[in-house]
Amino acid sequence: MTVRDLFRRTQVRSAVAFTLIITVSVTALFAVLIVHLAAGLEDSVRARVVHTRDALLAIDRRYGFDELVSVVVDEAESVRDADSIFAVQDSNGAIVAGNIRTERPFEGWRVLERSHLPDIAGNGTGRDRFFALWTPVSKGMLLIGRSDREVQQARLILMRSLGWGLLATVILGVGSGIYLARGAQRRIDDIANTLSAVSAGELDRRVPIKLSQHDLDEVGQRINAMLTQLERLVQSANQSSTDIAHDLKRPMTRLRQQLESAYDAEPANSEIKPILDGAIEEVDSIVSTFEALLNIGQLEAGDRRARFVDIDLRKVLDDATEAYAPVIEDSGFNLAWNAQQAAALTIRGDHELLLQLVANLIENVIQHCPSGTTIELSLSGNPRKPNLTVADNGPGIPSDEHEKVFRRFYRLERERSSPGHGLGLSLVRAIADLHGASIDLIDNAPGLKVSITFPQRP
Repeated sequence: MTVRDLFRRTQVRSAVAFTLIITVSVTALFAVLIVHLAAGLEDSVRARVVHTRDALLAIDRRYGFDELVSVVVDEAESVRDADSIFAVQDSNGAIVAGNIRTERPFEGWRVLERSHLPDIAGNGTGRDRFFALWTPVSKGMLLIGRSDREVQQARLILMRSLGWGLLATVILGVGSGIYLARGAQRRIDDIANTLSAVSAGELDRRVPIKLSQHDLDEVGQRINAMLTQLERLVQSANQSSTDIAHDLKRPMTRLRQQLESAYDAEPANSEIKPILDGAIEEVDSIVSTFEALLNIGQLEAGDRRARFVDIDLRKVLDDATEAYAPVIEDSGFNLAWNAQQAAALTIRGDHELLLQLVANLIENVIQHCPSGTTIELSLSGNPRKPNLTVADNGPGIPSDEHEKVFRRFYRLERERSSPGHGLGLSLVRAIADLHGASIDLIDNAPGLKVSITFPQRP
């Protein structure tokens, strides 16, 4: 199964959608948390700067400017220099103490990049920033700044936590979705397999119902009820047509025997003999129609599927060629088929029915195409999915009639006056359906190509 096929499943899409919703929600929650926590930590850093400033201002007011300078020198040389910046500027604008010398006074708060402070650029990390503030003192200005390293560390911890949280959310969401979807998917597969089997002619198949009460169980029960009704209707229709064919075939057979007896009893020069001969032909046509209806009914019931064995399609066409070559030649038609050019293509099927399928298609060409038409038999495809083709270069069938010709008793307008009962292609379709094969009519330009593709073998 490809990724595209996987994502066509409703349960997988639901699990992915559920995971995306949870992921977006968790991401949004962490984003809000990071923003608020970073803002709170930045306020905390500014509060420390203000606290340090107030302490140094108190020293300036109580002990004087020189003592302030002495304290700042001690602070600048302490181990906290990597996280704090200090500078004291005298009344002449000269920096007399501190660990930075290049920054000049500014108003209000400012964020200073460590990389832009050459005096301490080599300490700490290049991503460090300082929340800094200049404040007037008795004989100059005082600069105090504090690193936001704690803010960055907290943000990094939260981002890592978010990453691991999202990973856990995705794994948990997908895993939970797949786990919860497996049961539903099995039920959906059971329904799909049952419907596929029913469409292939297995009208007795039903959707398995689990013991647990599930909404799909209710759907399955309703489908089973529908299939039971469908099977009853199909069996009733098939039985009705079969009974009618049986009931009418017997008296028609007796009628034919009586007509033959009357024909034999008439003198050779009797004027009634041609009339009786025509009546016998009409009775034969009616009987063949009944036999075709009975065959189609049996095929649609699917009983012949129990006789399926491994057969080689090449052998089917070999037998059809051997049987119909004299008929085709005597009728003035041409046959094209080279068995040596086709590799062995084996399917599960009924050799007799497939031979009848090919025979019906050949007879259809002989009956409806002019003399000189070429009938081409061919095999193609791979051994797992073979294709059988019967083509001709006759007048063909209009494209808007392609589906109609498979109906029972349907005949083209130009063929209504010719012999036949309109069941040949219906029987071909019934045999193809019994084998699970698809049948397509293709314009051969000129003529018609009947392409029958058999299902892939497991």
